[in-house]
Amino acid sequence: MKIKSLPLLSALIASALSPSIMAKEITAWVIDGESERPFFVQLEEQFNQQFKDQDISVEIKPVPGYNEAIQAAWMSQDMPDIIMIDGPNMANYVWSGMIKPIDRIIDKDVTASISQGVIAQGTYSPDNKLYMLSSGDSSVALWANKSHLEQANVQIPQSVSEAWTYEEFTQILEKLSKVEGVKWPLDMKLNYGGEWNTYGFYPFVKSAGGDIINQETWRASGAINSDETVQAIESIAAWVEKGYVVPSSAGDNRFYGDKSASFSWVGNWMWRAHSESLGEDLVLIPAPKFGNENFAPNGGWGWAVPSTTNNDDEIATFLNFALSKEQVAKWSNITGYIPARADALQLTPLYAQEGAARILAEQAQKIAVVRPVHPAYPVISAEFGKALQNILNGADAKTALNRAARAIDDDIEDNMGYPPFDK
Repeated sequence: MKIKSLPLLSALIASALSPSIMAKEITAWVIDGESERPFFVQLEEQFNQQFKDQDISVEIKPVPGYNEAIQAAWMSQDMPDIIMIDGPNMANYVWSGMIKPIDRIIDKDVTASISQGVIAQGTYSPDNKLYMLSSGDSSVALWANKSHLEQANVQIPQSVSEAWTYEEFTQILEKLSKVEGVKWPLDMKLNYGGEWNTYGFYPFVKSAGGDIINQETWRASGAINSDETVQAIESIAAWVEKGYVVPSSAGDNRFYGDKSASFSWVGNWMWRAHSESLGEDLVLIPAPKFGNENFAPNGGWGWAVPSTTNNDDEIATFLNFALSKEQVAKWSNITGYIPARADALQLTPLYAQEGAARILAEQAQKIAVVRPVHPAYPVISAEFGKALQNILNGADAKTALNRAARAIDDDIEDNMGYPPFDK
């Protein structure tokens, strides 16, 4: 009797358990930002609704103290299925073994539509594999007060190809310094400090033909202290010495507050504050040229997969959904970041062809420069930023950059060249 009941009992148990066995819930940790939170709420709702028939769901968890939380989870081997990481940290996470390649789980039509700057940010050069992808990108341009430019009789460039040269821009700064109400022609956000020093000023170094590390030998000496890099930083220091640049002590809102500055060299995240304050007087101008071509910063937070994760099929479903044209457009419309996909631009009024911030989108597509993708980037950035600040405060440029070169190369040597970058 018992023997006869076993098949029926097994069937009942299987029937009762199969939904929970087959249902797959994956977890994603994301940054706990006020502007990003509405996007993650709708992303979770939309994904779970669309894939409920496939028994796949996601829990998206905003995590306070994000970077520290990720490090702690990695040390305890208690990682979620998906994480967000900041682009400059990607190489260090790959080198430490924290994240794994995502090439094979992202649809080819998705990667084909992503801008080259975003692809470059997420690609690890030793194996040329993709380890992260962002829904959006960032860029920095010259935000300008049109009424000041008109008073100084300055013609406004309409595209990246029309960007001012360093000499032209310097002459314009001189003209603007004489406009009534202008105390400093240019705000370069010297009050930001930190990672801004590299993110915001590295494009000028690249434009002048320099670099902050040789991206073939992976040594700083001969790059960060090269004549080209020295010249780029000295060129910015010359603006400071002439009183053209808002000092760090003057605060954050000289451009959009009392309007005592005519330009602000800052990124897309300032759109709301600038547009609300200046209205029709707000105009965007492409990054200036310090050499034969101009560059603008790029990068931001993106999706990555911990190496401890095994749910690749479900993760692939989620990431391809999160990086769809429609979701990328929603990310842009909600957060203000530039869509990572070119085919999403027309779905974002701000960055569409006739959009008010189209210059930022054009820069992201054409002149984005990726910060060095190397495990030592945190050290590279910190040492360059320290040297930059010292130079802008009056220190000798060559001496300060020589010191930075030694500190970076010492770190690389201490880590045996960060194999396999030592090959």
